[in-house]
Amino acid sequence: MNEDDEDESEGSLAEGQPAPLRLRRAEAILRRRTSRLVLVMERPWNDDNVQAVLRTAEAFGVQHVWTIRHPGKKARLAKSVTKGSHRWLTRRLFESIEECLAAAQEENLAIWATDLGPGALEITEPASLQPFPERVALVIGRELQGVSEKILEVADRRIFLPMHGFTESFNLSVATALVLQRCFDSEPSLVGAMASEERDALRFEWFDRLAKFKPGKMTAFRRFANDPPEPLETLRPSEEARAPRLRKEDLERLNEIEG
Repeated sequence: MNEDDEDESEGSLAEGQPAPLRLRRAEAILRRRTSRLVLVMERPWNDDNVQAVLRTAEAFGVQHVWTIRHPGKKARLAKSVTKGSHRWLTRRLFESIEECLAAAQEENLAIWATDLGPGALEITEPASLQPFPERVALVIGRELQGVSEKILEVADRRIFLPMHGFTESFNLSVATALVLQRCFDSEPSLVGAMASEERDALRFEWFDRLAKFKPGKMTAFRRFANDPPEPLETLRPSEEARAPRLRKEDLERLNEIEG
């Protein structure tokens, strides 16, 4: 969701008026969010990869993304890669593997780790991931070494994607997307699996952000947070939104070439 997109119907939001489309869309997204699957990135190095993974997680409706920080690495965020998706996620940063594993244990999360080693389960079809745990932390490893031995030793399941070419590994964000798709195909009930208390708290947080913290608009939007609006029936973008998004100079150049 681009929080800079303005809704033309928001000029005056007197009590009793219908909710703006941006809030109805946010409500539809919120009702599809899941807390049942937590995505964990273990000590990633490449910032662009990290940001692409954040965008992927948000697109799948995964609310919680944990990152175990790489020693000596200061992370940065580039809006050009995340497209603002990081603003809608609940993120936690851990300084060590042990700290992250302790948090997973505290939240009763099963540990699934991506791994190419012997004994890992090849996920070729949705049934491969059954039985699916009540809650799971899906650990995506580093670009070079993959998931560490410390996590593999405690993992409840090790999984890998089948590959059929000369290339030996997928890009980090591509691998994340493929594994997440397998998870959601295997367990459709992941969609919307979130406690009502967390959903209510997120609604206030999101609606305040969509109001851009402007006092007058925040007051109106909080009314809708207390009395949630009817969600949009579909999240498929409009014809206008599906148009290719190019920089102005690229679009002009393309028009010149295609004449």
